[in-house]
Amino acid sequence: MDFHTAATPPILDLPVADRLRQILRLRTVANVAQLAAIGVAHAAGVALPLGPMVAVIAVLIAVSVWTWRRLAVGAPFRAAEVPAQILLDLFAFSLLLGASGGAGNPFVLFFLLHVVVAALLLPSRLAAGCAALVVLTAAATAAVAPPLRLVDGGPPPADLIAVGYGLSFTLTTAVLTWVIVGAVAAFRVQQQLLESAAQKSVNDAALLHMGTLAAGAAHEMGTPLATMAVIVGELRREPPTPAVAQDAEILAAQIRACRDALAQFASAAGYLRAEGGGRQRVDAFLAATADGFAAARRDVVLERQWEGQRPAPEIFTDQMLKQAILILLNNAGDVSPHHVGFGARWDAATLWVSISDRGPGFTETQLQKLGRVFFTTKAPGKGTGLGLVLATSAVSRLGGTIRWTNRTDGGALAEMQVPLEQLIISTS
Repeated sequence: MDFHTAATPPILDLPVADRLRQILRLRTVANVAQLAAIGVAHAAGVALPLGPMVAVIAVLIAVSVWTWRRLAVGAPFRAAEVPAQILLDLFAFSLLLGASGGAGNPFVLFFLLHVVVAALLLPSRLAAGCAALVVLTAAATAAVAPPLRLVDGGPPPADLIAVGYGLSFTLTTAVLTWVIVGAVAAFRVQQQLLESAAQKSVNDAALLHMGTLAAGAAHEMGTPLATMAVIVGELRREPPTPAVAQDAEILAAQIRACRDALAQFASAAGYLRAEGGGRQRVDAFLAATADGFAAARRDVVLERQWEGQRPAPEIFTDQMLKQAILILLNNAGDVSPHHVGFGARWDAATLWVSISDRGPGFTETQLQKLGRVFFTTKAPGKGTGLGLVLATSAVSRLGGTIRWTNRTDGGALAEMQVPLEQLIISTS
């Protein structure tokens, strides 16, 4: 039977192994409290069937040790084991309570723990069934259990019972607080994961839409670029003035850059990274990326600082990684054209890239949004926030990360870490 599809999932919709760990931790606390209570009651002269009660606790400990060992080796668990463990605890507690006064035992409050644990860790129908079973078990225990007696046959002193109720109430409150606080923390983690997944879904849909538009735009740009190339070619052959000849050379270079960008887009869209034969050493790849940026953004002062093992690892030149770096460089250049820092270091397994600027930096709220949601700090019409999401997505596809912080001396710092496992060719 599938305990997740029978009804709504549990509040703590954790893997089976994690839910079993929660049960075992609570059982350990309960076993220690039970043994301590038995010892105190026996020392106070309360008549108890010590052998059977210790035997019940020994069985629980044995089951816990067996389950912990299975968890340690990563054994598979079925969903049915969660309610089975909860019912085992309920049955064992009922036997202990039935042998020690039933409803007259101060530790009868521990029945509440079974209800709370079932409500948190079981689907709704099973949790409701377990709650009903707790009520029936408590009623049956109260009906059949003999009252507490001292060894001499008399009733236990009222002050001993009062102390027992005080300890029971304190311990029950403490355990319930621990369980509920842990449940709230786990629930918040679940909510954060769900929110991240939802945001990723929104980003993916937006990226797909933008990718479709970009593909159409690339197709449409082919014809006007070809036309401009013909006109520029005519101007270069018979320029009316030297100034026009110089302008024609500049236009020709820009047209070639546009064509190269479209070719890279087509290659990346078709997943032709390896088949295209593009391979470079890491330092050459970084140099080519920086040179391309410097050629396109002559208004920006770029400072390069790279270090790493020599010869550098040879990699397939992933165009998405290059575009991610260019996006970060362009954003830094927009806010700080007078200085953009391009740092990098590498070893045989990892590439680290840092891009810094001397702009105004970001607020804490903005730092939390960078790369996750579409937003921009630029003036209306100057940016969409798409670039940083694209860069984050591209680096994430390679198993890497991008982290943004504010520099202590002003400006922002973007730190990229990319494992070279998917790109590496050789280190010799």
